[in-house]
Amino acid sequence: MDNLTLIKLLENSISLSKGTKFYKITRNPGRLFYSKILEFFSLILKNSFEIKVKTFWGEQIIVVIPECVSLFIYRYGFFEEGLTRMILEYLKQGMTFFDIGSHFGYFTLLGSVLVGNEGRVYSFEPIPSTFNILKANISNKDNVFLNNCAVVSEKKKVLINDYGIKYSAFNSIYNSRLSQNIHQKLEIKKYEVECISIDDYVERNGVIPNFIKIDAESSEYEILLGMEKTIAKFHPMISIEVGDMGVKGIPTSKDLINFLVNKSYQPYEFKDGKILKHALKKNQYPYDNILFLAE
Repeated sequence: MDNLTLIKLLENSISLSKGTKFYKITRNPGRLFYSKILEFFSLILKNSFEIKVKTFWGEQIIVVIPECVSLFIYRYGFFEEGLTRMILEYLKQGMTFFDIGSHFGYFTLLGSVLVGNEGRVYSFEPIPSTFNILKANISNKDNVFLNNCAVVSEKKKVLINDYGIKYSAFNSIYNSRLSQNIHQKLEIKKYEVECISIDDYVERNGVIPNFIKIDAESSEYEILLGMEKTIAKFHPMISIEVGDMGVKGIPTSKDLINFLVNKSYQPYEFKDGKILKHALKKNQYPYDNILFLAE
């Protein structure tokens, strides 16, 4: 499936997600109503439901209701329009894609399709319960290589917070980016996990990443510190999740952006349906993904 076809399929899904309630109900009543029913019963029963759904490109993925990313994928077949479009635009056949913070594998699966049989996808997910779902989702993918570990600046062990399936997208070495009201109600489990740096991983495995996607819930700066050699030698495309959510003790989004700008990268953002050059904001950043291309 070529990129133009994938983009058209994505645009159809985006139109559905942004439509009126009437439009959504008439276009895809089954997914909408069934997801609402599953969400309702999961909250009442205090239980979660694993279910297979189709992505916008037609591939099946296991999601977990009532987790927020899963609900959106269930209803519309995609997640994070801007980052999805960036990956569709720049990730090509034969490339090597690093998916750091893979969660259940939406971007890993998309990357696998885009790089094809000659390309490679390396996915990194530290939480055992999340990793198991990721593993099930890529069981038939020969071009995907899984790593059940965290990525930081060096090889070590750290404690990571598991906020439960519903909030698994927010699992982090640091406090969650959730609101204080939600955070106070969580039953938090802590796991000791192995950590690696990208520089060590690249050197040890002899791989050259073309595109590195980083979504690591406040660990982004640590990850960048651990891939300085990779940046200097290979100049990969990099996407980073930003957003100043009040988590104490971590660098700001401006720090992340300046780190790469000082290494001769140009930042880009998705805005008004286009990928445009990004101008550094004066104030705090809302949640977003910024793409960096070597100049």
